[in-house]
Amino acid sequence: MSILIRLMQSKFKNKVQQSKWYAKVVSTGEIHTDELATIIESNTTFKRGEVQGLITELVDELKQQLSDGKTVVLDGFGRFHLTVESDLVAQQADFNIHQHIRRIKCKFLPAGNRLAHTGVIQQNFSKDVEVEWIPGKAKRHS
Repeated sequence: MSILIRLMQSKFKNKVQQSKWYAKVVSTGEIHTDELATIIESNTTFKRGEVQGLITELVDELKQQLSDGKTVVLDGFGRFHLTVESDLVAQQADFNIHQHIRRIKCKFLPAGNRLAHTGVIQQNFSKDVEVEWIPGKAKRHS
């Protein structure tokens, strides 16, 4: 399992970050529900349609539970919860939900474990993933 990177030059105007280089992940494409269902079908006893139906029901139920104010935890996957962006008001009494709530956002926190020796959280999805240069690009320092 590898992800590909390329180097990008910073567009920041301040002297500290000006003309510096950073790594950016290069997507190798998208995979959609239908393709995932086909792959899952080949690895399990479930039919593709059953997998698609389960995914559809999961998404619908996730929306319902989030709209009821719940944090949805999919064990081994991560946590979903809703947050709001709002305007600032001078006094608490001045706040109007319809006027000052700008939008509702869904946040996702991938599942992971805190490493005992460093205290760093290792996310399940990035564990054991290697990083490689995009093919055809000159390698800088490996």
